[in-house]
Parts: sequence; C-alpha cells; structure tokens
Amino acid sequence: MRAVLPVGRGKVVVAEVDEVEPGPGEVVIEVAAYSLNRGETFQLENPRDGWRPGKDVAGLVIRTIPDGPPVGTRVVAHVPHSGWAERVAAPLTQLAVLPDAVPLEQAAALPLAGLTALRLLRTAGAVIGRRILLTGASGGVGHYFTELAAAAGASITAVVSSPVRGARLLELGAETIVPEASAADGPFDLVLESIGGDSLPVALSKVRAGGRLIWFGQASRQPASLDFFTMFDGPENGTIEHFHYTDGDDGADLATLVRLVAAGRLHPELGRIEDWSRTGDVLDDLRDRRIRGNAVLTLFTEETPMNDPKTVVTRYVEAVAAGDLATIRASFAPDVVWTYPGDLPLSGEWKGRETVVDEFLGAVAGKLFAPGAPVTIRLTNALADGDQVFAEWTAQATARSGEAYANHCGAVFTVRDGAIVAVREYLDTDHARRVLFPETSMP
Repeated sequence: MRAVLPVGRGKVVVAEVDEVEPGPGEVVIEVAAYSLNRGETFQLENPRDGWRPGKDVAGLVIRTIPDGPPVGTRVVAHVPHSGWAERVAAPLTQLAVLPDAVPLEQAAALPLAGLTALRLLRTAGAVIGRRILLTGASGGVGHYFTELAAAAGASITAVVSSPVRGARLLELGAETIVPEASAADGPFDLVLESIGGDSLPVALSKVRAGGRLIWFGQASRQPASLDFFTMFDGPENGTIEHFHYTDGDDGADLATLVRLVAAGRLHPELGRIEDWSRTGDVLDDLRDRRIRGNAVLTLFTEETPMNDPKTVVTRYVEAVAAGDLATIRASFAPDVVWTYPGDLPLSGEWKGRETVVDEFLGAVAGKLFAPGAPVTIRLTNALADGDQVFAEWTAQATARSGEAYANHCGAVFTVRDGAIVAVREYLDTDHARRVLFPETSMP
C-alpha cells in the first residue's frame, strides 16, 4: 500500500510500504481523508526511525473484530501514528461511528483539534458569564473551543493575526478579536495560552487576581520567562496550569464531537481541502500560517457527485444554507468571477475562488450580520438551460445594526466541467443599502 513517509527535515513523499496488520483490539480503516496538525510539522523536523505521521483519519472499516463495527461502517479515528496512508490500524477505543449526515472530510478534522477543545472546556469548568482570553485562536482548536464555549455562555476574546483570520470566530460566538494579547481589555477570569515565548507573560498579565491560566501549547517554539513580582500587578494568587489533551476517553469524546456536528451545534472549519498527493505543499502552508482552521487531505470520495449544472448550483446553495464551507469552496472553479450589482461597497467583480469564498462570501459577509445570529437561506427555484442555471433564493438575517434583513435574491450561474465559473447576482439593492450599509443611505 502507499503511505506518506518523512524524507529529510520537514519533507515528505508518498511511497510504497508494507500492508498494515492490526494488533489486538484494532480494526483496519481504508482512509478516505486525514487532517494535518501543527504538532506533526514539529515531529517531521526530526522524525524517529520507522515513524510515520498521521493521527486524525476518517474512512471505512475493511477489517473488523468480534465486538467492532461491521465492515463498511463509516468511522473517524484518532490513531497513535501512521494515519497518512491508504489504510491504517485503529484501536477500537479510539474511534467513533459516523452518521451519514457527517461528511468524511469534516470528520477527519475532528480528532486532535476537537478533542483538545472539548477537554479544554471540560478542564475550564463552568464558563457561563466568565471572561476568557484565547491566544493562537485561528487554528482548529480555536474555532472549536470558541463555538463550544460561546454556546455555554462564555465571553471570549480571541487573539488572531488579522481581521480576516478572525471573521469566522466572530460568527462562531467570539465577542472580540484582537491582534495580540497586549491589546486585550482585561482582566479575564481565564486565559488559554498556546503560543509560549513572549506571549505567555503578556497573557498572564491579563488574568484577574486569583484567576487562572491554562497553558496548552507552545507554537512559538520559544520558552517563556516569568517574573514573580510582576504578578503583584494583576494576576496575584493566580494559577498557571499545564494541559495535555490526551487525558480522556477518545472513543466517547469523539462520539460527542460527532453528535454535535450532526446536530449542527459544532462546525469544523476546513480551511484547505486537497488531494493527498499535495501533502508536502499543504504542510508548508500550515507551517507558514497560510491556513485558517483545519487542513484536510483526501484519498477518495464516497461517491462521484452528479455534476450537471442544475445539481451543482442546487448543491452550492444548499451548502451555503448549511454553512458547509468545504462544499462551498469545492463548487467553484479556480478562476470564478462573481458580479454583484449596484453601487454598494460589495458591488463589482470578485475574481478567483479564494477571493470569492474568503473575502466576498466569508470575511466581507461576516461583517454585515450580527455575530451569532442565524442566517437563513432557502432555495425557491432553479431553472437550467445548457451550462447556465437561474436560481432564486430568500435570505433572512439580523444586520449588525439590529435591523431585520429579508431579501429575495436571484443569480445566473455558469457551470462548466462540474464547477461554477461565473455568477451574476440580482437582489433588492435598496433594501441591502438601507439595512446592511446604513452609512451609505441617502437622508
């Protein structure tokens, strides 16, 4: 079988390896998708002999044991290693069965980041009404923790390098984003610190007297230096607690994460989905912080989707309604052009898949609606003629001003080779101006 192997400092290659043989209590999974984690980039810098990377996988059971899931069952697993491969052995205690409602690509992004976020929240205890500062928040852990903690009543300030990287966190419930811990308006009941180095003492200074800092990572790779006397300036009698995510029941906690995703209460943030042949390139982007959320690599899809123009457009609008970023991104051709009408701040041509998804649909739209408020999209009509589809939908939401937004939208989509290459949208621009851009409205 084929697997990703470390070759030299930080580099990988896909090569032939021996077929996997399960040990006691293990099943064999045919891997459909796996996700990359920052810790694995560190391990690849100095890999142990015989070690292969990969902890987060999703796929189909192809060999089982008497008390294991039947062959063909869809599962997600958090394996000790060697998951970046066509097949992997997984302990029965470290996997969970997937319902059909959870795509394999989304499931692959759950294990390490999701388990860390879930167990951080559990370690934090009751968070309702508590002020929390979260550093290094733009990765998978940050997105999961923000959504879970905000739903539990916490007030979260997230530290991210730019507004674009923080837009989705605001949608998931963060109250404030700041570019660095020093800019946060403390004090905080709890600080979650994952950067280390110079970031840790600054974050600690934001803890209230008698408060708590949970140290769960050191992404900077730099040790921290603390001064006993500076704690008298704020976090006097505060507690610094080391956290390691492995303390818990993987099978049970994975099942909890899967249940939350299936119920629409947790949304994996898939910042990049690529074929596994591009693992090396995606690792480079992860190291250079060019990926927001999780990076997922795919080996196969469960079925080949229908790619007639009407199905492509219908699937896209339904994905927007469901907040399915992976399907939204996959719906567009790399050189797509989206034309938005009128003379609003959004008006004009948006060119390129990343620009359309991240800047137009994502970051820009994220600034228009009230954080945490639902945005309801309902497809009402779709008519196809050759490679063009005219679709109509309704959009309802609450604007940041608090005013109700309710618009009837339409668009002509051009679809070629199963991907959307052009969109020309139509809507009530007067309503959009009045509700979403009141500063541009005529008195």
